[in-house]
Amino acid sequence: MDKKEKNLLEEMSNPKSLNSEKSKSSPEKTRLKEPKLLNPISIVDAKIYDFVEWLQDLSFFKLTVMLSEGALLLAVVSYVITIPARNEQKIQEARNVLREESGHEYSDARIAALKVLNNKSCQGNPGLKAPKAKMPNLTLNPCQSLSFSQGSLKVNKYSMDLSHSNLEEADLSGASLVGINLRGSNLQGANLAKANLKGADLTGAQLQGANLAQANLKKAILQDSNLDNSNLYGANLQAANFSEASLVNIRALWANSRNAIFHRANLQSANFNRADLRGADFYKANLENATLRFADLSSTTNATRAQLKPTNLRETELKGADLWGAKIWSKFQIKRAKNWQETTKMPNWEQMEQERLPRLRIALLKPETSQSLSDAYELGMRRAANRRVEIWGIPHSSGVENEAKIIKQLIDDGMDGIILTPEDPVDSLPALKKASDAGVAIITVDFCFDFIKAEDLAIACFNTNSFQMGYDSGQYIAQWTQKNLLPNSSSRQSVQIALVDGAVYDRYYPYLQGVLKAINKSNVSFEIVESVSVTSTRDIIKVQKLLKNNPNVQILWGGSNLATETALTAVTESGLNNKVKVFGVLDLSKEKAEMLLDPNSPLELIIDQSGLEIGSDAVKTTISVLRKKSSGADYRVYPVKHRLLTQDDPDTVRDFLKEYGWF
Repeated sequence: MDKKEKNLLEEMSNPKSLNSEKSKSSPEKTRLKEPKLLNPISIVDAKIYDFVEWLQDLSFFKLTVMLSEGALLLAVVSYVITIPARNEQKIQEARNVLREESGHEYSDARIAALKVLNNKSCQGNPGLKAPKAKMPNLTLNPCQSLSFSQGSLKVNKYSMDLSHSNLEEADLSGASLVGINLRGSNLQGANLAKANLKGADLTGAQLQGANLAQANLKKAILQDSNLDNSNLYGANLQAANFSEASLVNIRALWANSRNAIFHRANLQSANFNRADLRGADFYKANLENATLRFADLSSTTNATRAQLKPTNLRETELKGADLWGAKIWSKFQIKRAKNWQETTKMPNWEQMEQERLPRLRIALLKPETSQSLSDAYELGMRRAANRRVEIWGIPHSSGVENEAKIIKQLIDDGMDGIILTPEDPVDSLPALKKASDAGVAIITVDFCFDFIKAEDLAIACFNTNSFQMGYDSGQYIAQWTQKNLLPNSSSRQSVQIALVDGAVYDRYYPYLQGVLKAINKSNVSFEIVESVSVTSTRDIIKVQKLLKNNPNVQILWGGSNLATETALTAVTESGLNNKVKVFGVLDLSKEKAEMLLDPNSPLELIIDQSGLEIGSDAVKTTISVLRKKSSGADYRVYPVKHRLLTQDDPDTVRDFLKEYGWF
């Protein structure tokens, strides 16, 4: 081994000496190699040093603010990022609630859950199970989104998907469900009265027996749906599609069916009386035994009155259909239908296409015994009628059965309108419903049915406040008594009074309630010695017996026109004109006005029910509806002010004599 090799081995066995030697021999090289190993550490060290110096210069307040802003920014970012997840969670929670509440009729949680889904971009819930659910006035608004198409911004509108839901017998009256998807849903027996279903998709829906009275179904899709026995009274069916639907025995009186599509629909025994069917398409539809009395089958028109689209009856089955009084576009329109010869038509049906307004006939049902109120009604009606309106005053015997017979005869005669005071608020309903179903416009006077019962029965009612009338008569009796019977006596002296009422009928009971309240509140001490009920003129025997058994009675109060008339006759025939005074509900007539002007007459007070005004307004309302200037489906209640006529105010009595034309 030579010397060089020996030295090399020693250096290898002693690294320190080797490094030391290298550093001595080549310090420049050592400095050049050193940064390659230590540079990253040096940078970090310098940054940390700078950060520490920055923190030392930074105040605690500034640091707190910066950290807070950072935390807020982080929270906002986190919130935005988690929005879809949270929305999905709420949607699932709402759907879970709908499943859990499926067996409950009343559920605020169900309504809240549906609104949550509605607010979450109309998230649907197909297959909803809510039979018999109570959800009146529910609002599920349509939604919209924005999209770009071919370089332009487009607004997309859509509604909730509740297709194939079970809503059998559910209460959705007054609900706003515009555009909703209810395809294939079970809505049998559901209450959708006055619901807004404009543009809704009800394809294949089961709506048998559903109440759709005055519902808005404009442009709704009801293809292949089943509406057998449903109520569409006064509904808006404009441009709705009923192609191949089943509408057997539907009730669509006064419905607006303009431009509706009934292609191949089954409309057997359907009731379209008084309906607006202008422009409707019944191509190959089945209208066998349907009734279209007084329906409008003419053409839609534009602003210039140009005819655009008549009702289409091509290949329509009309066997047994009732077209009495229907307004047509052309006789050929009817003759394009199948079996048109087997329909019921007016003798002059081919002239019904003329523009001239048809003559209207309006009947007033009057009691067989002359009554001042009925006479005032008829006088007011005749004054309001024009040359194209006939007024028929038809007397009939009292009783529901006699009333029903007269109404049936008027239906058969094709009467347009009936004005009457029903014999009974309950028992009169069946006959009136038949008249309504036949397209007769019904107005009640001196009485209003319960609103729910009357809503798809009558077009209006005119009535005074019966309780207030009785109360006002009682107040006047107390004033008159204080003035004429107790002028110098203590008000504690008892005054005998007898009541002759008609409270056997519900409509007269409020009169009795009112007078009793008034005399009980007065400062006069009244003693009610007897009370009898009067239902016919034969009951005068009851009143005469009352007078005989109570010789000290000084006042008779009558609780109806008949009761007051009977009391007045009994007093006169008993020769008690100067001893017993009569007050009560009795309408003005020339004879009664003259009695009020006679100081020797026993009649002291009558309460006039504005019969002249009511008769006039009732006819005007009927004409407006029949001429389609106002809707026949909107039931209206018209309150009428009553007027007290007394012996103490002869000038007012004379003014009324002039108004009625009796002077």
